[in-house]
Amino acid sequence: MENASKALIIAGAILLSIAIIGVGMAVFQSAQQSVGDADMSQEQVAAFNSKFLSYEGTKNGASVRALCDAVRNNNAQNADDQSKRIVLTESAAADPATPDAAGTESAAISTIKNKINVGRRYKITFGYTATGLIKNIGIEAQ
Repeated sequence: MENASKALIIAGAILLSIAIIGVGMAVFQSAQQSVGDADMSQEQVAAFNSKFLSYEGTKNGASVRALCDAVRNNNAQNADDQSKRIVLTESAAADPATPDAAGTESAAISTIKNKINVGRRYKITFGYTATGLIKNIGIEAQ
């Protein structure tokens, strides 16, 4: 009887250890996903942002259309890495805290691009993540 109770205690301890390890792994994976773009060095962030910084400010319609193409290409290249995808919006409020997920899709970007009039001027603004990575780009007609 004594051996059976000790065996049950050992089996319970093993099951408890497995459960603790499983919870620990789940927490680790969750934390790793939330960090996302924090793994990028400042040089990598600067290199990523440099593709878009030349479009900041007031630009003509042709430049804005080129920006739409650059964002579409970037999102296609980073289809599996959400932290590097950029949301394109039709307003100056480029807030990365409330992104419009549809603004990352190729069809949505094409719709925005088709609305751009080559003869008009547009104000381009950027929204950044906490690590300095461009997350949102706002386009506002002037």
